[in-house]
Amino acid sequence: MTSADQQRSATSGAGAAAAVEEYAASELPASERHSTLSITLVRMGYTVSATDLLFGMSLGLYFSFWTALYVALLSSIAICAVSILVGLIGQREGLTTALITRMTFGREGSRIPSLVIAAISVGFVGYSTAITADVLPGGQGYWLLYIIALSIVYTVLSSVGFAKGLTWVGRISVPLMIIAVLVAVIAAINHAGGWSQIINGHPAQPDKLSIVTMIALGTAKWMQGATVSPDITRFARNAGAVYTTTIAEFLVGNLGFNLLGIILGLAVGTGNMGEAFTTIGVGALATIAIFVQGFPHEVNNLYAGSLAGRNALDVPRLYVNLASGVLAAALAYYGLTQGLLQSFLRYLGYLAYAMPLIPGIMIADYFFIRRGRYSHQVAAAEAVNWRAVAAFVIGLAVNLYLGLFAKDALWHTLPVIGFVLYLLFSWRQMAAAWSKPAS
Repeated sequence: MTSADQQRSATSGAGAAAAVEEYAASELPASERHSTLSITLVRMGYTVSATDLLFGMSLGLYFSFWTALYVALLSSIAICAVSILVGLIGQREGLTTALITRMTFGREGSRIPSLVIAAISVGFVGYSTAITADVLPGGQGYWLLYIIALSIVYTVLSSVGFAKGLTWVGRISVPLMIIAVLVAVIAAINHAGGWSQIINGHPAQPDKLSIVTMIALGTAKWMQGATVSPDITRFARNAGAVYTTTIAEFLVGNLGFNLLGIILGLAVGTGNMGEAFTTIGVGALATIAIFVQGFPHEVNNLYAGSLAGRNALDVPRLYVNLASGVLAAALAYYGLTQGLLQSFLRYLGYLAYAMPLIPGIMIADYFFIRRGRYSHQVAAAEAVNWRAVAAFVIGLAVNLYLGLFAKDALWHTLPVIGFVLYLLFSWRQMAAAWSKPAS
């Protein structure tokens, strides 16, 4: 074999390895781009979920219809803005969220935010798996069996990647889940005595949590989902697909399922999803709906977590995926034994301290310091960007102070603090970048 043949063989082998890894450590080639429809279904698989129904039900427990809808709308709009901005970075550069953190924080510095993203992704899989296990037949005696079986299936599907796993799961599961929940909502409205009873009804647990607190929790709930948007938008062929699929994910999927949950919460007055569906006479349908939704939601989150974990730990995505599946199963069992609704809301409160800092810093770096284009490939990323690391560490301290001591309910859940800190630390770099002609 000639040296040229050996080089071509090595290049081909490297390309095949990258494809198996879903280009978790390199830029996505243009040949791997997919249609807007495929991307839409995959992204809606995140938000057509039981966690959105559960959060919507909590809104229906605590607020009247229009107040609950207002809370859901504001948090969805905030998440849309973050998702579009980071999604555009992924689409333009062909990079996963983990690789964008590598460009922002540096090769070694990116391990911190990547580990945070991976841990939070696993957390969502755990709680969602718990919700599914809770509504399946048999009750508490079968929880462990259901969790193990579901975790195995989710892990296998997320391991095979976007085209063979996520796309087909979304095409089948998303339409089925939407139909099943719509039928359940019609039954809930009938159970309540009509639509007017839903709109004019009184919540079962009024004033338990404030409006600002629930807006913050709603924003925190999907800050991770917005941040990992590049994992999917990198497959988009143009920027228009980022806007279209983001609206589908958060203003149709997220807000839509929050609305359905609000109706269920007001109609039944309980935060237990299985009990709510049984009360309105569609217990079997609930089982089917929640079981079906688990596939796109959990598979997508495991996929995002494996990409982030691969960057954090520098081991093959498959190994990270397997470990994530095991951890998610353990968390699912913990969530069931601790009480799902309150445990889930506490979890959302905890993740709000660290998660919003990451997209804030990424957006500030890309659009204000880099002026909307990276000047080099990810392989040439610096070892550590101390400005980004400092913005994250100091921002985390600020968020903890605001949440734990100043009793702030909103600002620490938004990307603003990380965004502002990074720009303050980078004023020299920003002045130098904007003094030159755009490239």
